[in-house]
Amino acid sequence: MLPKHVGRYVYWSERLFREVIDDNGVQLDSRVKASLKLGVAGGGLDLAGRDREKTTFEVAEKLKRKLRRSIVSDFDTSSSLQLVKGASWVEVSEFQRWGYPRHRLGQRTAVMHARTVTREGRRVDLCLFGGLKNLRGYTVPDDDPVGGWTSSAAPAIEELVASRGVAPSEEDGDASLFDEEGLAVETLKVSLSQGIYVHPDDHMGRPETRAFTVMGFDATEYVALIYRDVTLTPGRWDFRHEQEMMGTSRILIGAPLWLRTTRPNSIRTYFGSNRLELAPSARRPTTQVLFQPMRQDGGQVSG
Repeated sequence: MLPKHVGRYVYWSERLFREVIDDNGVQLDSRVKASLKLGVAGGGLDLAGRDREKTTFEVAEKLKRKLRRSIVSDFDTSSSLQLVKGASWVEVSEFQRWGYPRHRLGQRTAVMHARTVTREGRRVDLCLFGGLKNLRGYTVPDDDPVGGWTSSAAPAIEELVASRGVAPSEEDGDASLFDEEGLAVETLKVSLSQGIYVHPDDHMGRPETRAFTVMGFDATEYVALIYRDVTLTPGRWDFRHEQEMMGTSRILIGAPLWLRTTRPNSIRTYFGSNRLELAPSARRPTTQVLFQPMRQDGGQVSG
């Protein structure tokens, strides 16, 4: 008999998990509820009050069973997605915020990128945001020894995430300058390219060379709440200068309840001494167009 894979929750959002339970009337037994309440008060998930079956894994599995008709894993579904489940390689970075949007994120924030190709051959990208502190077992330094590109759309993205997908109004300033597709494209660009400092091709497939990246791993399961589900208009976007975005057709923006792996050996950390700075000889001047996808009508997207 082959040995059973050892699982690990790399990311767990107790706050969002609790919200989904409460908002959807999910009834867990009293022992599990008491443990969750203790966890909320004490700043962590309290396992002490549970028996052996009431681990993080067990409550996660029970939530999936209770909401099995609501959690979608088929990304070809045409209806707007709200709660999704999947598996993918995941890259994690620290989202670089600036400016003063009306709604703000109150803590250091991770942006997590996952990608899937559906049965119909459509590429779907997930841009998930959550507290950096929810990475279990990792303390990310405050300062990164390498600097790199940050997006001028960051205030609009922060507004989108902090308001949980509420459409921006004129009161939101720059956030209202983006239409739904434009802001989704900018969010994906941050997920894939934030922290670059040379030609994008030099960073292709090398996340450890970009500033602000934290880790990558094979997430054998993620469950996420979706704030914004955007299907790109065919022919509108030309990503010839954004190779990592080529082929994307649908962008989901939201927050993960959890990210789990049964392949802990796949985990690669990029911060601290693992950060690889490209040699000066490899650095080539970049032009603005390399950071900005172009519409086929010739107009640039603000970014």
